[in-house]
Amino acid sequence: MKKEEILKASRKENKNKDLAEMEVIRQAGTYAGSVGALVCCVVSLLSSQLAHIMLYSPWAIYFSIAATQWLVRFIKLKRKSDLVLTILFLSLDILAFVGLVNRLI
Repeated sequence: MKKEEILKASRKENKNKDLAEMEVIRQAGTYAGSVGALVCCVVSLLSSQLAHIMLYSPWAIYFSIAATQWLVRFIKLKRKSDLVLTILFLSLDILAFVGLVNRLI
């Protein structure tokens, strides 16, 4: 293969994104997940201390996002550890959702 053919195949495979751009997107997702967890903790702590109630809705949202991220990783990479984390976050999401529905009823 010539250099041009290799570059063309690489661009097609990476959907015209370079490796640096894909790494930045990956890091942004990682940071976003961490910030989301931190915001859920702060919101839960504030509602617990100031209003004396536990909010389940931020956790239901966060855990559904985390479960989806790990599920996609499992589907793409086929690692059992990713499946375990998918099941863990899905379980936490279900518990948070049940708590939310119970609070609303």
